[in-house]
Formats: sequence, C-alpha cells, structure tokens
Amino acid sequence: MTEFISRLFIISVLSFPALSFAITIPGNIHPERYTFFLTDRGGEMLREMNDAAVSVKLNNKVGFSAEAQSKAAAANISPLLYAASPLEQNFIRYDSKPVKALTCLVTTRTMPGQNKNYTWEETYCLDETGAAYIGTKGWPSRAIVEKSCEAGVPSCPVYLGLNNDPPTMRNDAAQYIPYNSKRVSRNKESNSQPKPAAGEMVAEQDGYVVNYVKGSSCADNKLVVKNTSSGKTAEIAGLNGCSFDPRKNAVIIFPQNEYVGVYSGPTNASEEIASVDLP
Repeated sequence: MTEFISRLFIISVLSFPALSFAITIPGNIHPERYTFFLTDRGGEMLREMNDAAVSVKLNNKVGFSAEAQSKAAAANISPLLYAASPLEQNFIRYDSKPVKALTCLVTTRTMPGQNKNYTWEETYCLDETGAAYIGTKGWPSRAIVEKSCEAGVPSCPVYLGLNNDPPTMRNDAAQYIPYNSKRVSRNKESNSQPKPAAGEMVAEQDGYVVNYVKGSSCADNKLVVKNTSSGKTAEIAGLNGCSFDPRKNAVIIFPQNEYVGVYSGPTNASEEIASVDLP
C-alpha cells in the first residue's frame, strides 16, 4: 500500500501541460476499456478520497491520511495526484459530490533499470466530471461497483476518450474545469441563497414558479420565486407577510420583462406592492 501511495506522487515526472484539459496516459495502453457505475457507498468513498486529496494540496500535506489510504486500498483506485503541481494543475474533483461512474483502462509501464527493466500495470480512470483516478491493482474493486459495460457498446457511456478513437466511438467525456479558488467561493455563495421550503404555489409561468412559504409567524412568511431549469431562487423582499393573502393578492410572473409583481388586489390593475427580478 505504501508503494501505491508513493507512486501517486512519483507520477509528477510525467508530461503534464499546465492547465491542460486532458491527462497524459503513459505506457502501452490495453485495448479494453470499461465504464463502471458505482454503488452509493462507492461514490461516497471516492468523494471522501477526493476531499482528502484537495486537503493535501490546499494544506501542503505530505500525503494521505491512514483513513484515506485504507479507502484507496478498498477501492483499488485513488485520485490522481501530480506531486509537484498545485491543485489548479491537477485533475482532482473538488465539488465534494459523490462519484457516479468511471471509465477506466489499463496500461503497462516499463522503466529501465541498471540490470533489468521493471514492468508494472497502472489503471487510469475519468469520472463524469473529467476528474482523474489511478490504481495499480487492476479494475476498480467490485465492492464499489454496481454494474459495468464495455466501451464501444452503443448504450455504454464513455467518460475517458482517447485521441485515436474512431469518429464513430461514443464519447461522453466532460471537459475538466481546473480548480479556481475565486470560482469555488462564488459557487459557495450562490449555493447559500435561500431555498424555498414546501409551500403553496401561487403562480407558475414559462419555467418559473412562486411559492408562498409560511414561517413560524406571519412576519416570517415569504414569497420565493424559483427558476425550475437552473434551480436558482430569489425571495420577494419588502413584502409584509402579515398583510399578504394568496387568496386576495395577485402574484404575476412576467417572463418577457424578467420580473415578478405582487399586487394589492386580485389583478395587476391594482397597486403593485412588491416585485423582484427573475432568477
């Protein structure tokens, strides 16, 4: 196991163009390629290993913790780390989400020695986001795999494409987006926006819905508009929840004008008492 983990760091000597969107796979690549769909537990294991790998990079740690090494041994694969490169120049998944599927291949590596050549096999995988993984004990462990299919079968998604694949070969590979601390901060801020709880739907139009969400008191009541395509939400501010009544006050969505209006009466002919731009 120590040899496996150390090899993850030795691999930094490979050709690696900064901010490239494709990994370099060395050695003699075997023709077999499979996509493995992970169990819920398997996806969580890889999520935890990815989080550990991100922590290694961001905190300049020497290597994985014993717990992360144990998970790597159980899964037969681990996040691919380029030791000499920062997180921005790695292919480590940093969204802290479970991994759903991997497409993997095996390659034979040969290194000349003083008295003989040394040969070993390495497994390379990409997940559905383009994040990379490596192993040295064959395919991912059956313990983390729910089902698999062979690349080349039309119904089998392929997340790891090769430069010499025929044009008819299916390719579902996602372009990996390198880590960027500013972008991650923005994503965290956008994910922290208010999410509507279950409530009464008072308006729906062209992919937008407005829910009337009741709180513990009338002052906590609120109207929340949601973009059903993106999932983004916006709360209609400046509205007194104690005075709003969904049976008396009209709520109208104007997609072309990109806003929602709330009115004092049953139609928009009455006074507008609150509004918000569509998210």
